[in-house]
Formats: sequence, C-alpha cells, structure tokens
Amino acid sequence: MAWQIDLRGKSGIVTGSASGIGKAAAIHLAAMGARLALVDIGAEGLEAAAREIRSAGGSSALCLQADAADENQVERSVARCLAEFGAIDFLVNGHGILRRTPFLEIQNSEWDLMIGVNLRGCYLFCKAVLPHLKARGRGAIVNVASLAGRSCSILGGAHYTTAKHGLIGLSRHLAREFAPHGIRVNAFCPGATLTPMIVNSTPPEEIERVAAGIPRGRWAAPEEQAYVIGFLLSDAAANITGACIDSNGGTLMI
Repeated sequence: MAWQIDLRGKSGIVTGSASGIGKAAAIHLAAMGARLALVDIGAEGLEAAAREIRSAGGSSALCLQADAADENQVERSVARCLAEFGAIDFLVNGHGILRRTPFLEIQNSEWDLMIGVNLRGCYLFCKAVLPHLKARGRGAIVNVASLAGRSCSILGGAHYTTAKHGLIGLSRHLAREFAPHGIRVNAFCPGATLTPMIVNSTPPEEIERVAAGIPRGRWAAPEEQAYVIGFLLSDAAANITGACIDSNGGTLMI
C-alpha cells in the first residue's frame, strides 16, 4: 500500500505561524493542500506568512492574532477556525519563546511566562481542539517540543527545558487517552534550527560553536523541520502515535 503525503480537503490550526518552524510548517502544509488557520501573537508576521502561502500557490489562510497562554483567546481562535472551515482535522502547536536566564536569576514571573506559553498554551489548544476531533473520530496533533525536552537546553534556561519535557509528557498521555477515538498525538523534537528567534538572540560565534558540536556540522533550516511535521500529519504516519520524533542532525542518538 502506497501512501501519498496529501492534505487536500483537510483543515487545521498552526500556532506560532508568524515565524520560524511554525511559519515553515504552515507554508509546507498549505502546499500539501491544507486549509489553514494561522495563529500567532504578532499580526504583522501572520499577514506576511499568509502572503507567502498565496504566492506559493496555497489557498488563502485565516489569520488569527491570539496569545496562546490566554484561554479565552485560544477558544475564540478555535471557534473562528470551525466557523470558517466547518471542521478541524489537525493541530500543530508550533509556538514558543526562549529565554537564556541562568536558573538563580529567573524571576517567578519569567518562569510563569515560559511555562504559560510553551506548555500551558499547548495544553489550552489541545483542550479546545480535541472535543471536535473526538466527535469526528479522527485527527492528528503535532506538538513541537525540542531536543531540550529529550535532554536539556544549551541555549535556553531551566524553565525552557522544563516546559519542553512537560510537552512531551502531555503528548504521550493524550496519545494513549485518545487513540481509541482515532486521534494521533506526537511530539516533534527538533534540534538546533536557525529560526529568527535564534538569530536575533544568539551571537554569531555561539551559532558557529553549536554547529561544530552537531555531527552533521550545521544547523537545520526551518523548512527541513516542516517536512517532518507534514509527514506526521499525513496518512503516511497512520500508525505513529505517542512518539517523540527527533530531527537534530545526530546530536542525540538514543
């Protein structure tokens, strides 16, 4: 049996789609035929992503400005997606923030922010989307975690590492609980990826140092990570659920 990587006729939500892996995933999924609701806290970046989708031949995307850590905004985003498309087939939790603060310097407010966006935000979107997937008896969720969730972050602080470990645990639990309802949930764990968030916060010499420690000798491009997300959402991954899928250039081999 040959499976096609084809999302025509399917609709879904991609969070964090104004930049980085989320944006690359949105462009790739649209090219595969999916109808998308793009969600991000930054409206300008959303419109730019939507223009790129259109210029690449994808269908028009619904742009929804929302804070993933705000339950009311999350619920409104999901409701808008349903009103626009009539159904939701998949969710990509691709949003995230990074702080480099040493542990003893982390303020409680910064800890809460990091956990709120990187973990609670994913929980809120899963909680809002899963009833609709369950009612349809099918669907897929990809939670973009990190290599930090498999080990520890070399660029972010302890709060970043903690949130990503938690996201992997959430993904595994949801995979087990909702598998009987035809729903697949996987954690995607990209390694060093040269996103705007990294470029804007990391000195060039540190970027070179990290690359030197990767067996393949380079950072990944966001587009490379997007292909993995597309695969996990497709029928080609029909038997994959509860997995942590690594894409790190050989940095972690277990």
